This record gives sequence, C-alpha cells and structure tokens, in this order.
Amino acid sequence: MSFAAVDPLFLALNAISNRDLEGVAEVGDFCLRCHTPAAWLEGRSEPVDGSALKEKDFKYGVACDLCMRMVDPLTEEGKALSRPDTMVYANGQYVLEDDYVRRGPYSDPQSPHKSQYSEFHTKSEFCGTCHDIYNPVYNLETPVETTYSEWLYSAYSEEGVECQDCHMPAVEGYAAYAGNLELRDNIYRHEFAGSSVWMPDVLVWMYELEPGEVEALMKTKERARETMRSAADLEARREGDMLVVRVTNLAGHKLPTGYPEGRRMWLNIRFYDDAGRVIKESGRYDPVSAELVKDDEIKVYEAKPGLKDVDGFSEGPSFHFAMNNWIYKDNRIPPRGFSNRAYEERMAYIRGATYEDGQYWDTTVYAIPVGAVRVKVFLWHQSVSKEFIEFLRDENIGNNWDIFDAGEKMYAAWEALDRSPPVEMAGVEVPL
Repeated sequence: MSFAAVDPLFLALNAISNRDLEGVAEVGDFCLRCHTPAAWLEGRSEPVDGSALKEKDFKYGVACDLCMRMVDPLTEEGKALSRPDTMVYANGQYVLEDDYVRRGPYSDPQSPHKSQYSEFHTKSEFCGTCHDIYNPVYNLETPVETTYSEWLYSAYSEEGVECQDCHMPAVEGYAAYAGNLELRDNIYRHEFAGSSVWMPDVLVWMYELEPGEVEALMKTKERARETMRSAADLEARREGDMLVVRVTNLAGHKLPTGYPEGRRMWLNIRFYDDAGRVIKESGRYDPVSAELVKDDEIKVYEAKPGLKDVDGFSEGPSFHFAMNNWIYKDNRIPPRGFSNRAYEERMAYIRGATYEDGQYWDTTVYAIPVGAVRVKVFLWHQSVSKEFIEFLRDENIGNNWDIFDAGEKMYAAWEALDRSPPVEMAGVEVPL
C-alpha cells in the first residue's frame, strides 16, 4: 500500500493512458486518486503526469491516515460529508471526516489520538472503495476491476466472510501504539497479502530502501505466496483414455482477480513414460524466453479487455488500459455461490466460458498419450506476462508523458528479476 505511488508498472501504464487520452480526459487524475490519495486531496494530482507530486507522496503512497479517516458514505455522517453524486463503494470515492478522528474495529482503543469504533472498517464495502473500478471515460459502463462485486454476489457475502478475514487475518499481539501494553487476540495483520509475489522484489531492486522496508516487503512476499497456495484446490483422475483435471476456486472472488492486464493462471500437464521422459506436455512455460507455449489443449484463466469501435485503434484485445471498452475474454473461475445474472448486472462479466450459477470449479480434459505411466499436474499463476511488459516498454518510447522513464525501468527490472517467474499454486501427481 505504501509503495502504490512508486509502483513502476502503475507509472508506466499511467503514462500511456495519459497519452492515449490527451485532450480528451485527464485520466491520470483518476488513477492518482487511489495510488497517492493525500496528493489528490491536497491538489497535487494535476498535472496528471505526476510532476507536481512531492517526495512525501511517493514515500507514503496509501498511508494509514487515509483508511483510518474513512467514513461509510451511506451513514448520515457520510452523506453530510459527501457530494450527492458519490458512487458508493467504488472508483476511489472515499469519504473522509475533517476532525482527524481515527477509526477502527475496537470499541475500547488505546491510542494517543482521538479514536472511535467503526463497523465500516470491518466490512468488505470498505475495501470496495478502491477495488471496484469502472472506467469514467465510458460513463462507468466499462469494468476495470470488479473484485468487490465478485465477492458481493457470492456465498461469502451471504455468510458474512469479509475481505479482511483473508487479507487482514486477526492474530494475537499488541496494537501499534508504543504505550499500549494490552495483549489482544484480534490484532489485524496489515500486510494485505494477495498475489504480489514478484513485485516486492521489483521495489527492492529499483529503490534505495531502509532495512525495515525491505524486511516488510519480503514478509509480504511470503504471505502472498502462502495466500496463493491456499486459493485453489487441484484434482486429477483418469477416466478411460482421458485425464480429467478440476480446479476449484477457494477464494471469495474470481480466481485470479483484480487488475487484469498481464495477469494469468494456467494448467501445466506433463505426461511421463516408464523411463521418466516427458512424452507430452500442455501449458509449458519457457523461463528463458518467458513465453507460455500455446498448444491445442492449453487452459489459461485470464481476462482480456480490449477495444471495439474506437477511432485510431485496432479492434481486439489490448493493453491500452484506459481506452479499453470491451471484454473479449474472462474465463476466470467465479467464487462459490455466484450468480450469472448478478455478475452481468455488476459488469463482472464471464466471457469465453460457461459456469452454472453457484459453480466455483472448472474441469478440463486431456488425451492420455500412448506409453504414459504417470502424469504431473500443476496450477501456475503469473503476475505479469512478457507481452504486457514489452507493451509498457515499447509504448513509452518517445512518450513525453513518461516523465519517470517507468516503461524502460519496468522492463529493466523484469529482465533483472527472472522475468516475473510464475508461482506454483498447486500440484498433484497421478499414476496412470
């Protein structure tokens, strides 16, 4: 969270978006709103290229102060503090109170500042503020990220399992205030672990950080790895001449979810003969070229937004983030208890796949080759694809909006750090 404003992937894509919409919309202001909220609130998000940002804006990104001052916009207090056109729980439309009262999940906080209990901070609606995004360029009718909506229309929402339960699990410990000596069993971890196993390495490689910052990033990296390993269940069995593989989504949203560009999950199937040789493989990844080798049976779970009838741009899937107005593919596995109708209404579209209401698994069938005696099945996740990294580099060559040289720096980090190696989420071996 604190590195949100210096994330080179964000800076590189923001530069491309500003160029694509130059003279049409100041899209960078919308993006900086979530990545450096203090700067946005204090008027430094314009110019939208980030040239007015101060050192503190880059250092703190999304700081504690923002979250601790947020007010539920649907309460009377929230309505009084916000504009009538505030879009609730989405698009970074946070509502803050002015008196610097820090809010949180405790009715008996011990702190050096004014504090009060806030039920809002225990609910997923709080997270939805920045994790449901719809493109304002297209009148909020094009989805960018729908993680909150995916959760909202799932069994997890109905059962009261909140985002915080997984991404801020409660542990035993002491609150941050040094004078607080009360041991609690519900201190919420502020590591916000998700799928970012690789980006912490990028930040450490790219910036001169304090030892404590490096330690925190490495801890977050390991938490993210643990989170990814608990997000799916993988099964494989033989049925006649076929191998049946099932991936079950154990998360409270689509798998994978979040920011879609370059992010993907896929199945890797390796059939072996009695000499231990691979005689057939689907979903092979080449770590040297960083390419996912396509084959007739490959299964890749991903979202592919793109362009449709946009002047000056080719039609089809694209990485032109702010210009995209169509979803060409989204076969990501929905969560338990989801509803097709609700997902369509919330623009959490499913495209290129069919899931029955409530279905939270996907099955893929592979032909077993002659001579195969065993098979290994892996589920991999990758944060950033080669194609996306090259797009960020190439589109920023000669781009005057890229004032931080983020496209080139992001590519250099990718080259230096094993080209965003995929993370194993699950693996099974089956005798044939």
